[in-house]
Amino acid sequence: MTSGSLARRGFTLVELLISLIVSAIIGTALVRMVLSQARFMDQQEAWREARSVSRGGINRLLSDLRSVEVSNGLVAAAAGGQDFTIRVPYAFGVLCGAAANVYTVSLLPVDATMFAEPGYSGFALRNPNGTYGWHASNTLDLVGTAVLCQNALYDSIHTLPTLNGSPAGRVVNLTRNTAAIFPVPVRGSIVYLYRNVRYEFKASVAIPGRTGLWRTMVSSGNTEELAAPFDATARVNFYNLDVTPAQSAVPATLGNVHGLELLLNGMSERTPSGSAAPKTANMTTSVFFENRPD
Repeated sequence: MTSGSLARRGFTLVELLISLIVSAIIGTALVRMVLSQARFMDQQEAWREARSVSRGGINRLLSDLRSVEVSNGLVAAAAGGQDFTIRVPYAFGVLCGAAANVYTVSLLPVDATMFAEPGYSGFALRNPNGTYGWHASNTLDLVGTAVLCQNALYDSIHTLPTLNGSPAGRVVNLTRNTAAIFPVPVRGSIVYLYRNVRYEFKASVAIPGRTGLWRTMVSSGNTEELAAPFDATARVNFYNLDVTPAQSAVPATLGNVHGLELLLNGMSERTPSGSAAPKTANMTTSVFFENRPD
């Protein structure tokens, strides 16, 4: 005879169905969690991309704008605040003397690579009243008249030599236009060389169909796209004299502009999952020019 109580082996059909249902429920929950995490990470990556665009633009802008002199440092600006040109100093020195329209200047040491970049636009001479007079000049002679820096009646102006491998100073000659009104040269006055640099928010080449920030050397025409893409609201506003907040309209007198408010609203390159449009990171900061009287 067989025993009435056989040893139970395996699963019944009902138990198998129940286990499949439970597994499906747990699997659905896990898939939802994974999709939610992936969507969250995609959103965070898009925000990171947008912020990196803003930071990429602001780093280059700040390096130029922080050295701009307040009086007539802004050369041109277009309505809308998406196109402006500034005078950016890149080498400073002391006036040794002038012969006719040629000014001899002893320059302080400066980074050789930066100095050699094309785009020299002119020079500025500090007046006795503390303001600068500018002159657009395309003539920069790197071999200056060093003898003018030596004077038997006054203390000589020394050009700094190479020290511990650091770049040396140099004597250069700067030629100006005889028709231009220029301050009377005073030996020992501060002089600096500048480049006219144009910044524009315009169509990007790196990311077609989007807006990029461009930097152009006006004299040489060398241009580069610094960062992209930016939102259509990216622009600059203008601090007119000591009035706050910054105004969006370009002041009638550019010499009254004492600083710029930068609205660098960067965007992500793509639209993240779960969003209808690329992410935008709003970044606003202000830069005031050098030697503000107020």
